[in-house]
Amino acid sequence: MKYLKKYKKWLLILILPFIIVMCMTIENIIHPDDPQVNSEIEIGVDLKLTAENDDNTKMVFAILAPKSWNIANSAQLTYTTSGYTRGDVTNEPLTLIDPTATEPTTAMPWSTALQSEIGLMGNLGPVEWVVFESQTVFIITDEDEKLITAHVKIKLRTGSQNIKLFMGYFFCGKNRGMHSEYYKANALSKVITVTGASGPLTDYTTVSLTSTTPQTFSYDDIFALNFESVAGDTETELKGIDKVYVYGKAVCSNGSEIVIDAISDKTLMERLGETSYQKYIYPREFFNVPQNVAITALYFHFNNGDKSIVVKQTSGEDFEISETCE
Repeated sequence: MKYLKKYKKWLLILILPFIIVMCMTIENIIHPDDPQVNSEIEIGVDLKLTAENDDNTKMVFAILAPKSWNIANSAQLTYTTSGYTRGDVTNEPLTLIDPTATEPTTAMPWSTALQSEIGLMGNLGPVEWVVFESQTVFIITDEDEKLITAHVKIKLRTGSQNIKLFMGYFFCGKNRGMHSEYYKANALSKVITVTGASGPLTDYTTVSLTSTTPQTFSYDDIFALNFESVAGDTETELKGIDKVYVYGKAVCSNGSEIVIDAISDKTLMERLGETSYQKYIYPREFFNVPQNVAITALYFHFNNGDKSIVVKQTSGEDFEISETCE
């Protein structure tokens, strides 16, 4: 009998992590069919909680979205529960969590903790975790609560760029936070593609031949234009070339176009590695744009010293580098 009790004890220890893993899950993400730029869109997220532990806590719900959307100031979130024995909530607002509040297991601010523990969910562009909390404090007892479901409704406004990214979602109890490995099952992402602008698609889900440092900038800032002669499965003819030059075109608010197409120190990129090149550019100075004229678009391509090798997009068009803040 003693051995049977010992066996049951160890069996419980072995299966408990698997029970906890299934405790809280995101069941479904509903994105709009054809989201457009500069538009209000509605997103739905279905949650499920199977009570395995007692707790008195608010719900924390977080969204991973482009920084340029500024959803902390524009998003409106409500949620409705089903199955909570002490009284379901209906269309209760989720509010921004206090920016000084810290996640209990990491002692970091919630958004920092999510980026540290969950990461950016495959995104290669500037995204951020924005964290909300419920007003209701849920009193959870595993004897009473068998299954609680919730539907979160998110209304937010998209930005001005065509963009493809992994929108991320996460939820947990505020008191326990990310207290065990199981919390990673509470995070889920789904690709969203927003279109409707005249410019090219900015794809955060794949490695790009071009990027900027910093990723968020305006045309009146100094930024680094980065070029990868090999990116993912794409290998360009400039791979291994010692000197790579940049061609640039600025489109201005007065309708003019200014082209820089010289083989000189002004257009020579710094070689950072076997396949990586970089050029710091202050657009107004680089293109000699008058102070009373605004830059509305920038285009670039890359070539070797005699221009026998030119790298553009697969469509044959120049790479457009779009500002990400105004």
